[in-house]
Amino acid sequence: MSKVASPMMTDAFARFQPLQGPGYNVLKPDGTTETDLLLPLMFHRDRAIDVPGRRVLDAGKPDGLNVRTVQYTDITGGLADEHGTVLVAEREKGTQLFLMWVSRTAALHLKGRTTEKVNVHFLFHPPTYRDCYTETTYWTGTCGIDGKERYCVDQGFKGQQPYVQLGERYLCTGETGFRAVAQHLLASDRFEPNVIYVVPVASMRGGNFDDLLTAETLARAVQDVIIFASKKLAGSTVVDGFVDFGEVMLSGYSHSGDRVEKLLLTVSDTPFFRRHLSQINLFDPNLDEKDAGIRLARFKALLEKAALWKKKINRDARIFVYTSYGDHQQAMLGSGLKLESPTVVNLDTVKWGFDRSGAPPPAPPAKGSGRPRGSGVEAYDHDRTVGLVHIPIAFFRHWLETELDNPSGWDHDFRADSGHGHGWILRTLMSHALSHAAPSWFGAQRGFKAATPIEKSKPERPVLPDG
Repeated sequence: MSKVASPMMTDAFARFQPLQGPGYNVLKPDGTTETDLLLPLMFHRDRAIDVPGRRVLDAGKPDGLNVRTVQYTDITGGLADEHGTVLVAEREKGTQLFLMWVSRTAALHLKGRTTEKVNVHFLFHPPTYRDCYTETTYWTGTCGIDGKERYCVDQGFKGQQPYVQLGERYLCTGETGFRAVAQHLLASDRFEPNVIYVVPVASMRGGNFDDLLTAETLARAVQDVIIFASKKLAGSTVVDGFVDFGEVMLSGYSHSGDRVEKLLLTVSDTPFFRRHLSQINLFDPNLDEKDAGIRLARFKALLEKAALWKKKINRDARIFVYTSYGDHQQAMLGSGLKLESPTVVNLDTVKWGFDRSGAPPPAPPAKGSGRPRGSGVEAYDHDRTVGLVHIPIAFFRHWLETELDNPSGWDHDFRADSGHGHGWILRTLMSHALSHAAPSWFGAQRGFKAATPIEKSKPERPVLPDG
């Protein structure tokens, strides 16, 4: 990889911390984290989140979902020593604000100067095209909109910094967030995650992640993350940006699926695609909001690029797609990713669960009284490195806040605490994708990790990787 000028990351904590809004104070003034936001509560009482099994669909489970509530205290050690570290960094232009969570295992690798074993997971959030973002200075201004757009009012953004709250929702927070740190920690019951989880915060004026969508620029950002975290946690003095790193995982949610699409348009037999990029996850991707035909055509083209990457460049690559679109699941089953023996679960005939009030489960809808929930589909390739989970839009009571309201649908609010079905796919199923990652994404077995760097220190010198 050729050397390019690095924008380098600087510590943004002093500016970031005071801008956190009510309910989003993840970082305390002393730099420590608020545990109830890092490991969010369910129903504001139980210290737990929902975690799917190795298979998500199961006709023998209520509502056809193999999802269980996992108490943090039930995990070895109660996760008390695994809170990791939240860092906030800034670059000078383009995508400027980066939130990151460094797991304990990753921190030990940084301290041991074995950065080639540190993995980095980037999440791309949907574009910030709403007025509360576009009319607020990125990322330090406050929103002055009062009723111009209902979303801004509903989210309580007036007088707040929406980009800061956006980053924290996708990092960890619970009520309107995605519990991502907790999902990383609970992807395995036995092993600690080995990851720096990164939420870059996009602005439309800053290019909506365009500066992260080639092999070279994404590798550059990964190296900047490694250098910044090494400086903060291990006192590293490496400053020129050329350090080695481990594997890279990319997750695209909703409309940000087109960010993954754009990266895959550049796929080629280069060190980054061959050696570093190891897993791509798509959570309910929507590649065109207005035209279903265009959306499907683009999704099929994306699958072709993904299949090319796995078959010709990196046979160990992992690809997981979670979708509510029926035509997307058909495209996956017919793609070159070679999924086998799909499991189909009729979500209208399974036992329906109780709602939050404790009332008896409703009977399946009478003809014409509500929309059928439809059928879920789940499939994997021969070694489970490619996976598909399809849960139809009509399965949910609300797929979005006000769209496709199905009186017969599953009231996921009972389990997921808030939000809608589209968000539930990311809020609950990220841990499923993480549980299927390569073994290198996990560290030592819980309860047996030493409190010192895991390998003997190397001389501190910059390394130019081949990818």
